[in-house]
Amino acid sequence: MIPKTIPSCRPRGFTLLEVMIALAILSIVAVAFLRAQASSVRLVDEASQISLATLLAKEKMAELESIGFSEPKKDSGTGGKEFSMLRWEQVVSLTEVLNLRKAQVRVLWMEGQQERSLELTAYFAKR
Repeated sequence: MIPKTIPSCRPRGFTLLEVMIALAILSIVAVAFLRAQASSVRLVDEASQISLATLLAKEKMAELESIGFSEPKKDSGTGGKEFSMLRWEQVVSLTEVLNLRKAQVRVLWMEGQQERSLELTAYFAKR
């Protein structure tokens, strides 16, 4: 004897309320993901700017190191072709010690409406 199947009275599928709740949860997760993605893009751009500024500062400090002990002076300029969005300043100043000079290299750039900077300092002694 074959058992008879009783048709289910319960409808199959999801209710409108279940679908709306699932979409709300999905949209919250999507918004959080997009915010994290935008933040990571901004941080990568900031890290790139800092890396370029560091390279330019090291290059300008190497120029001062090649000169060695020098008279106090100030110099400035733009980053040139490779670092077009950067500006730099070099300052060699006297110290309290007679045969010692303080050399500072400062690199500046604009990030939105805010000016950012990076500074390297070294000391040179007379030989």
